[in-house]
Amino acid sequence: MKNNKGQALVEFIIIIPVLIFILFALIDFGNIILQKYKLEDSMDTISELYLVNDTSGINSYLTDTGITASFEKQDKFTAIKLEKEVTINTIGLNNILGNKYKISTNKIVYNGDNHE
Repeated sequence: MKNNKGQALVEFIIIIPVLIFILFALIDFGNIILQKYKLEDSMDTISELYLVNDTSGINSYLTDTGITASFEKQDKFTAIKLEKEVTINTIGLNNILGNKYKISTNKIVYNGDNHE
């Protein structure tokens, strides 16, 4: 009967870096999903501030959260786009996605007679 302890150790040493990479990649993807959820939540805040014409509130909110916004007016509607960069920390994954991964969300709001 052979002793397989050495073989199991070598297999473990070969597979552990792959498992660690997968673990950290899952953490980074979880962070991306969390930041996307927060960005969509911020969209509600920004659109409410936009509808009451509170530009100083919008600017301070964007500065505090590190979000960039663009507003494109079309007749009685405005398209709001929010973007944020998420840092990718996993070595190897940041080579694939880049060190900064950009997430964005869009919303169209009805201006009515405001903002004309």
